[in-house]
Amino acid sequence: MKSINQEMLCFSTIGVIVLLIISNMMAPSDQAPLTKTRIVLQNRIPNQSALIHCWSSENDLGSHKLGPSAIFSWHFKVNIWGSTKFVCDFTTSYYSLMRSTVFNNNISGICHEYCLWAITKDHGPCLVGHARGLLCYY
Repeated sequence: MKSINQEMLCFSTIGVIVLLIISNMMAPSDQAPLTKTRIVLQNRIPNQSALIHCWSSENDLGSHKLGPSAIFSWHFKVNIWGSTKFVCDFTTSYYSLMRSTVFNNNISGICHEYCLWAITKDHGPCLVGHARGLLCYY
């Protein structure tokens, strides 16, 4: 009886490993699952503070007040399904509330493992430092 339980445990373990490998290969993201990614938000509005609040479905990063040139950053690992998504609300004296997705499957294909966002006066948050130059969503 003991050997049957050991065989079942071994079979179950192998099954889980195979499923993880298959789901890893089928992930829709351009970025490999479980890859470590860093998001950096920088306030580039001269002489003005910016208030940000960022979150994902699993983590609320809280609200932060960024003075001129100040940064807020965090890192995370993309989940095995490639569906990791972070959203931020931006508030400045130039716009009362602007919501932007700062990381998802589409953005991971642009900035990969390092995503630098500039909080600007005229365009809101803009993705910086990739082949397309400054990419603003507003």
